[in-house]
Amino acid sequence: MDPAGKLWDVTSAVAVIALAALLAQAPAATDPTAAAQAKAEAGDVAGAAADYRRLLDGAAAPRALVLFRLANLERRMGDDTAAVGHALEAARILQGDGELGRASDALNLAAMTEFTRADYPASAHHLDDAIRLSEQAEDWARHAEQLGNLGSVYFSLGRYDDAARVNARALAVTDRHGREPWAARRRAVVVANQAALHQRLGRYVEALALYRTLAAPHASLPPGEHGQVLVNEGALFRRLGDPYKALGAYDGARAAFARAKDATGEIAVLTNRGIALALDLHRTDDAVTAFTDAARIARATGNRREELLARLFRGETLLRSGRPELARPDFEAALAAATTIDAREEQWKALYGLGRVALAGGDRAQASHAFDRAIAVVDTLRERLAVPSTRADFFQDKREVYDARIALGVEREPAAEVFALIERSRARAWRDRLTLADVTLAGVQARLSPGTVVLAYWWSPPQAAVVRITRDQATVTRLSVHARLVSAMVDAVRSPDRPDWAEAADALGRALVPERTVDGAAHVVVVPDGALGAVPFEALTVHGAPLVTRASVSYLPTAALLRVPEATPSGWRAPWTRQLAAFGDPLAGGDAWRATSAAPRLAASAEEVRNISRELGGHHDLFLGTDNRKAALFDVLQHPPAVLHLATHGAVDLVSGERSRLLFSPASDGGPSESLFLREVYALPLGAVDLAVLSACDTERGPEVRGEGVQGFSRGLLAAGAARAVTTLWRVPDAAAAELMRVFYHHLQRGEAVDLALANAKRALLASGTLAHPHYWAAFVLTGSTNPLPRALRWRDVAGVTLVTLGVVAGLGTAYRWRRRATVHGTP
Repeated sequence: MDPAGKLWDVTSAVAVIALAALLAQAPAATDPTAAAQAKAEAGDVAGAAADYRRLLDGAAAPRALVLFRLANLERRMGDDTAAVGHALEAARILQGDGELGRASDALNLAAMTEFTRADYPASAHHLDDAIRLSEQAEDWARHAEQLGNLGSVYFSLGRYDDAARVNARALAVTDRHGREPWAARRRAVVVANQAALHQRLGRYVEALALYRTLAAPHASLPPGEHGQVLVNEGALFRRLGDPYKALGAYDGARAAFARAKDATGEIAVLTNRGIALALDLHRTDDAVTAFTDAARIARATGNRREELLARLFRGETLLRSGRPELARPDFEAALAAATTIDAREEQWKALYGLGRVALAGGDRAQASHAFDRAIAVVDTLRERLAVPSTRADFFQDKREVYDARIALGVEREPAAEVFALIERSRARAWRDRLTLADVTLAGVQARLSPGTVVLAYWWSPPQAAVVRITRDQATVTRLSVHARLVSAMVDAVRSPDRPDWAEAADALGRALVPERTVDGAAHVVVVPDGALGAVPFEALTVHGAPLVTRASVSYLPTAALLRVPEATPSGWRAPWTRQLAAFGDPLAGGDAWRATSAAPRLAASAEEVRNISRELGGHHDLFLGTDNRKAALFDVLQHPPAVLHLATHGAVDLVSGERSRLLFSPASDGGPSESLFLREVYALPLGAVDLAVLSACDTERGPEVRGEGVQGFSRGLLAAGAARAVTTLWRVPDAAAAELMRVFYHHLQRGEAVDLALANAKRALLASGTLAHPHYWAAFVLTGSTNPLPRALRWRDVAGVTLVTLGVVAGLGTAYRWRRRATVHGTP
């Protein structure tokens, strides 16, 4: 592990502080629900829920009230399905009775229940209905709360533009009713959500200013939420490189949590202090003291999970500071506790710690055994796509244990076992999103054609290895690949004024593609690892020439995709079949998120779009200039085309991939440009899209997440259902991109496999002389399936057949009348 690595705080720095306080009417003296309500207030949640269910069978109590309170209890018990059903039934009854405010409460309850189980679209739908009803009822307290909740849902969906707009609406409501007793509290919650949004988007100064207003003594926040604000402020100070101010914020947070009698919050603050002390200030003894205090408070309050976490952190600190034997008891105690309470995340971390303790003592066999046990635990976990927890970040994610185990096995174990370990170590969250099962070497080989070579890489610099796989054999080769070789090659091919690119490409080619690795290959499938995801393998020099001159190249985030059956297109589609939707020539308005506010107009992108529409058959919808709008994209995807092509500006964020985005024209004249964020892409309905092309800047770049890879747009497009994606590793001049795309689509219409069509387009530019530098062609990479696209007839082809068949002038007139088959939207 890199002891100098900067890691996030235990309490999420971007957590939305509060979503809602679900309202309920106080029972009247004669209320038949009073007994059940008293049980609930006394903590007997199950008993109260049973009483409410019995009341549903009778007629003595108002049904809507019983349903609403029962739904609240079911949510507390984790029975989300029942809670949503009962809340929606209560909403229907209340709305029918004209009680619109209370009906909006019930819808809000259903929405927040859906939110907790991460069904964000359902949550947004219920909140839209709740907001409409509270506005009709002119119940502005509820209205502001529900708007704030919708902003939180949009935040979780990655729809940051929408979240900002909804938060602004909520603030406007609180400002209009500033004298109402509820307004100050509600405004503070919305401001906290705004700060979290700024922080997620990297606008740290703005976020810090908002957190400071919330942390001021006059802020209308109770002590517990005040403490959370200070924790988030501390996280920002660490992010900005000021750990001393972070410690000051943590001290204030601890005091606030103490006033709130929130022991869990106090423990979290102590853990945050320990992390800052250990990683930022290297004050390991002080960090050990902080973790010891956290363990003491956790033990005193009976919080076994927090106690074992504190011991894990303390063991990690001792191990990193060169005291493995002192770390051993903490790891052993943490493992015992984690096993007792079945805390599997903590089990593997304790085993990983014990493995490194053994390795420090020279016991490779014991280390290997501990790592294998840790990996076995990891393999039982199924993670969501969401940002990893901060505790996992402190341990450098699960990839660390795999790297340690792979390093021990590369030269001593069979290729099948090494390949299995490498595959189990990569893209786990992404694979789980697609429900991809583990893949075996034999399973991959069974899918390969005779001319295909798979190169599956493992890279933990400077250690590296490649598993070369053909349908008949597999070998493992240890490599030595320094990060400087990678960056030197990428920098050289990205810059058109670098004539020395061939030397850099040759040096990295010799390091990554050993002699005879691609001999006889017509198609090379690269499964990169880590920063190797930024390398255009087509441009690597192999036997004196770029690899693309010898073979086509495609990429996969994981070899598990090779087990996904590929449909083979058969026959031709009719010429009126919707084949292409293409967007180009976006207009840049004032950009709410800064990165593309001065983006130049992509004049050549309109011609690019028209050129590819001339090459493909079928019907086409082209959205250019003012009509290149985000709303138009969503409309198109209600009935997806075979090919989706976006020629636009891209803005990459190398810190948080979720902030990377594509630019669309303003939704209204004079308005700001709109953005499609990467996190939104994951939710697009692309299941019927055979090919998604992002002819935009840097769409395959992004932050490298250990164990997941480079977070570029291809990941989102494939996860959303597209069969394959073409994206870019850097910005390519408009004219070169347009020419490459024209040739690419020409070869696609001829029925070539997608990898071969892209390779032929690159070879054409390479042979052109003026566009021979890899800067102009190597940026475009294909990820996913390589099968040919389903093809549609062109009207001119139909016309040609008609002319040959009929041989009359009347046929010529018919052909020209049918020639129009593209609908162009927007400015020329």
